Amino acid sequence: MVLLETVLVLVLAVGIANGLAHFIPGIPASFFQIAMGLILTFGLGLRIDVDSHWFMLLFIAPLLFNDAVRFPKRELWELRGPILGNAIVLVLLTTLVGGFLIHLLIPSLPKSVALALAAVVSPTDPVAVQAIARRVKLPPNVMHIVEGESLINDATGLVSFNTAIKATVAGTFLLGEAIGNFFWISIIGAIVGLVSASLVSWLRDKFSNATLLNDVMFHAVITLLMPFLIYWVAEEVFHASGVIAVVTGGILTKILSDQHMDIDSPEISLAMTRSWEIFAYILNGVIFVLLGIEIPFAMAGVVTSTQIHTGTAILYGIVTWFIIFMLRTSWVYLTQLTYRLKHKDNKISFRIALTSGLTGVRGAVTMAAVLTVPAFVESGAKFPQRDLLIFVAAVVVIMSLLVATLMLPIVTNEPTTRDFTQPDFDDNEDTDDEHHQADQYMSEDEARIIELRYGIQILREMQSSENQAIVYDLIFRKQQIIEQLKKRSGNAAYGDAFTESEQQLQHVAIKAQRDCLQQLLAQEKISPLAYTMSSQRLERLEKRDMQSYQHFSTRWFFVLFVKMIRNIRIWLADESTDRIRQENKLITRETSKAAIKALSDYASKFSADTVTNRIERQVAYNFIVTYRNRINILDRPNTPQQRQWDERMRLELELKALSAQREAIQQLYESGRITRQVGINIRQFINFTETTALAGKDEN
Repeated sequence: MVLLETVLVLVLAVGIANGLAHFIPGIPASFFQIAMGLILTFGLGLRIDVDSHWFMLLFIAPLLFNDAVRFPKRELWELRGPILGNAIVLVLLTTLVGGFLIHLLIPSLPKSVALALAAVVSPTDPVAVQAIARRVKLPPNVMHIVEGESLINDATGLVSFNTAIKATVAGTFLLGEAIGNFFWISIIGAIVGLVSASLVSWLRDKFSNATLLNDVMFHAVITLLMPFLIYWVAEEVFHASGVIAVVTGGILTKILSDQHMDIDSPEISLAMTRSWEIFAYILNGVIFVLLGIEIPFAMAGVVTSTQIHTGTAILYGIVTWFIIFMLRTSWVYLTQLTYRLKHKDNKISFRIALTSGLTGVRGAVTMAAVLTVPAFVESGAKFPQRDLLIFVAAVVVIMSLLVATLMLPIVTNEPTTRDFTQPDFDDNEDTDDEHHQADQYMSEDEARIIELRYGIQILREMQSSENQAIVYDLIFRKQQIIEQLKKRSGNAAYGDAFTESEQQLQHVAIKAQRDCLQQLLAQEKISPLAYTMSSQRLERLEKRDMQSYQHFSTRWFFVLFVKMIRNIRIWLADESTDRIRQENKLITRETSKAAIKALSDYASKFSADTVTNRIERQVAYNFIVTYRNRINILDRPNTPQQRQWDERMRLELELKALSAQREAIQQLYESGRITRQVGINIRQFINFTETTALAGKDEN
């Protein structure tokens, strides 16, 4: 019961932290998650003893597997040199050189302990890197290298760390044994991952041929269990690296899945993708909450100690981070120099080296490992400077997160030069032509606007007297998305002009509706009660700030409350309820017609010669579609048969529009107007939209 309550508290803390991050987008969600962990520790007294074995099994194994499956194969192969260099050579170099420098900085740390400290802070944390990178535009190859090395460097760093810790505990260090152990756990771990992934893939193929087992949830569960099984078999059965096993298993799973794409059901693939997104989302957040919970306890030993001043310990941590940062930055810069010897036209960029150094973020993996340091050595004496070791590691984690958050947006603000890690596939290719072609590519938002307009055109062609209400509604929704994309594309002038046009045309439509209401009352076609309620609705609409309501989630509750009050007033009135409802229908019909006429007259004054006039006409059209939709809804019978027909017709229209949008993206890609990645992103969005539309629909 206590375990269940703890899990619920952690997940709730993740939800609250991510909710706060949406209101303050300038601060990464990871910092809010760490803050929630601190609140749980100091506010509720929550204490969770993090064991590195179950932490790696429950959190790091599935996240690394997911990253390996999603990592692009082409980039992984092209950048194999820099990735392996950072993941193996750089980690070992940081352990040796960094450990020596840390020992000079902190003489009270024995050499083996200093090596352990350098080893445990040398690997980058994949979760922390992704949390920081979401906020900045890193050069693509830099991001691919950081993600790629984070798949492997945990094994190198943790093996080096465990070797140094064992040497401290035993009091001896055998280099040959350490090297042999490293190669054993790496090679056997890779073999376990490859064999396990092959076996699971073979079983999935067999199950796919069995009708009773070819189920979406069955495949999703198997995929979710894969990283846990692979990690457990590698660690417990073969005593090899579970991290390397999970990564190699994930890469092979990706390759085999791509080869069998025509066999797997799209529904199965989509379900597995969405399941992993939700699963990884929760795990990412819980890791940072746990980091916030563990940091106070990790630092408590030094804070309460009288042997070393807390300020001095913090300074040690800052300098240690700087040593690790400089080693990483220098390594990348020297790698550029080496690459320059083979490719004379390659430019050396210190900014690329600095960016790579800043992306060396440490996180929960470092904390989980360092907390496993034993309290005593084999002789029975206390482990030397254990509290200081844990404290310095915690400071390094915090410093790497803070500096990356503050500095990466500044460093990556300027356009990047050509990355040293990008291989030259064609020596005859003109770089200037590449950049010129890249400048001609559409942005993702611009391409989405075009494909949405294709969908609108198809809907207009399919419009008839029977389905025009549904067509108007679908067109209006797509037009709203287009206008939001235009505003988001960075054209501030367009956004301001569109907002002004909305407000002006809304005023024109409301004035026409109010005049129509007064005529209906004067002609005694409606009662004073119906007139009063409609007038109040128009007043609320006129006073409402449209922009704020578009992002204010409580609008739904406000509308519900107003409708409830209106129904109570109708029920308490002397007039018949049916009569009031008929009058409201009449008001909706006549005021909508008046608004359409006023908007049409207003828009007819503008030609399409200028941007402002085109915006006026487009906004007027959006409003007219809305009012036409209201009229058509009134004319439709509200029966179960009609609702069923409407749902079927809406689905048919929406699917045909989405099909046209997908064809539009293909044409844009074939004509060279969008990049491959933009095409993939938009097609993915269309596929998800199509799946959502189909969800829950039966054969009828």
